[in-house]
Amino acid sequence: MEDNLFATIRSRFNTLSKIQKNIADFILNNKSETVRLTINELSQKCNVSEPTVIRFINKLDYSSYSTFRLDMAGELSKETHTLSPNGIKIEDGYQNIVAEDDINAVKQKVVYSVGCAVNDLNNIINVDDLEKAVNLIYESNSLLFYGSGGSSVIAMDAYHKFMRIGKKVSYDVNSHFSLIKTCHLEINDVVVLISHTGESREVLECAESAKEKGCKIIGITSYLNSDLAKISDVALFSSTYDLEYYTDAMVSRLIQLVILDMIYISVSLKMGEESKRMIEKSRKAISSVKKKMPK
Repeated sequence: MEDNLFATIRSRFNTLSKIQKNIADFILNNKSETVRLTINELSQKCNVSEPTVIRFINKLDYSSYSTFRLDMAGELSKETHTLSPNGIKIEDGYQNIVAEDDINAVKQKVVYSVGCAVNDLNNIINVDDLEKAVNLIYESNSLLFYGSGGSSVIAMDAYHKFMRIGKKVSYDVNSHFSLIKTCHLEINDVVVLISHTGESREVLECAESAKEKGCKIIGITSYLNSDLAKISDVALFSSTYDLEYYTDAMVSRLIQLVILDMIYISVSLKMGEESKRMIEKSRKAISSVKKKMPK
């Protein structure tokens, strides 16, 4: 993984206390100013004590404020800047939307925020964990995908992808049906569960049922300390930094799709020529219902 201070703050945001989140918000929203502040000045800006700032940087694995500020300066020098449609310079990365923004500003800020979240994956996703997930799916007898709420469409997309390469896979939007399916799984089957918070009751029930059957669980969530992360054999994390006017999982769902694409492509590569044959077979199966493109 690459080291990136701002990505680390965002990825660990949910593990911070309320006061520490205020410090994180100030830093992320005022990067250029923060890099010039002493620890005393930063504590005054955030209305906290210096020991509180020290505890905050310790949470990010820093032992000294000088090292923290040096890394912040290094990361800030890598970031590029651009002009918004109304001529205001904004930093690349997560852009908070305000009520006064016009449609062009909203467009640009959403694009930057999504791009920043995708780039954060280099720091959030552990390659070893990603490889474990790929190997579990590649070696599995069957797969079950389930996600509740907005994550359900992510599970369905993954179901469609892995079905096309010939994997024995199941998916259902109904949590009762998914629970029934998990109780019939066997030890070499894999369950992939998706939840932004990692605390969805339906998802955790599926996880507990799968665990009782001895199945391996791959959890995809935004929260490092969630119950889903704890019960999963492999946990992969998406973005956790929420902004005003964004739904709580808007950016996270896009990142979950990217994570599952990483897994899908890697499994396809491990399958070699077999995956190509299966994809072609799947393509032929639906070719008759597709409108032919004019020559």
